[in-house]
Amino acid sequence: MKPKLRDVAEKAGVSITAASMALTETGRISEETRRKVLTAAEEIGYKRKQKHNKISNFNHVCVLVSSDYKWAFIWKFIRPIIEQIETELKAYNLNLIMIPIAHNSSPDVLFDKIISSGSGAVISLHYGSDKLLSRLENKGIPVIVVMKADYQDRYYSVCVDNFQGAYEAGSHLIRLGHRRIAYVGIQRPDLPALSNDRFIGFKKAMDVNNLELPAAHIFEFEPGQIEKLKKDLQPVFDKENKESPTAVFCLDDDLALRVIIALKDLDISIPEDVSIIAPGDVLDYNLTYIPQITTMQIDTSYMGKIIAQMLINRLEHTPHIQHGLKVQQHLVERGSCRAI
Repeated sequence: MKPKLRDVAEKAGVSITAASMALTETGRISEETRRKVLTAAEEIGYKRKQKHNKISNFNHVCVLVSSDYKWAFIWKFIRPIIEQIETELKAYNLNLIMIPIAHNSSPDVLFDKIISSGSGAVISLHYGSDKLLSRLENKGIPVIVVMKADYQDRYYSVCVDNFQGAYEAGSHLIRLGHRRIAYVGIQRPDLPALSNDRFIGFKKAMDVNNLELPAAHIFEFEPGQIEKLKKDLQPVFDKENKESPTAVFCLDDDLALRVIIALKDLDISIPEDVSIIAPGDVLDYNLTYIPQITTMQIDTSYMGKIIAQMLINRLEHTPHIQHGLKVQQHLVERGSCRAI
């Protein structure tokens, strides 16, 4: 009698569901369980059904993008990523569709939207929900999580190396002769890993060069609190104070823009009085009213290509080992830093 799936499960000591996921290469099971099932199937002569290329089973890939107003400023950053993903997927006759999400979007509602769209794969930008992502993976819909570093140990992911970028940004200021450098951060509860990695990377650059970061030189504020920022900066950035910081490291360039406005109101010039640098590149520097800020830039088109290639690799080969990639940043000098 031909061996059945239940025979494989019994031989491997697992449930029929786990045996099915191992043999069809779907769902999320441990590598040990997968090996047990495959070994058991081989020993009892169970013939697996021929696996079809998953790409031929659907026409759409969806990308989850935030529709919250507070994230509108990053559109310039993510647009090239989406455009490159779309270009890469067209070569495989796959269409990219966008599903807007809000911070309070229900995972169940999003799941239904994805299923009803006919998408066979998902790319999630700056968004993560274990309930949604695990449910999609268990249904055999592969997910690539982008720019969500706190999920990289659980899902295929492409992130930016924020630690290294911040370390290099801090090191650039130090090479220019700055020894008193202030840090200005902002609360980004949706991206806690980004804030942590950039602060730690900057602090590492200070520590390696035996430089102190006094608590009085660390500033954090909520979006929109420009007056509070100005009030906090005023006693520290005083031209008559010989211990005032000569440079500022900002969490990102959107925040750096706000710092420049606040310092200008305090009669502090950039870079004549204070240099400023930021990892991340979300502002449009082609606009004449945007001040030119030295940043650690991310090649977003290259990032989009990597995301698409990772997804295609999952669809064509169904790799068993989870992968996470980090994209490096490179310095773009725009004149907001000077040597002292």
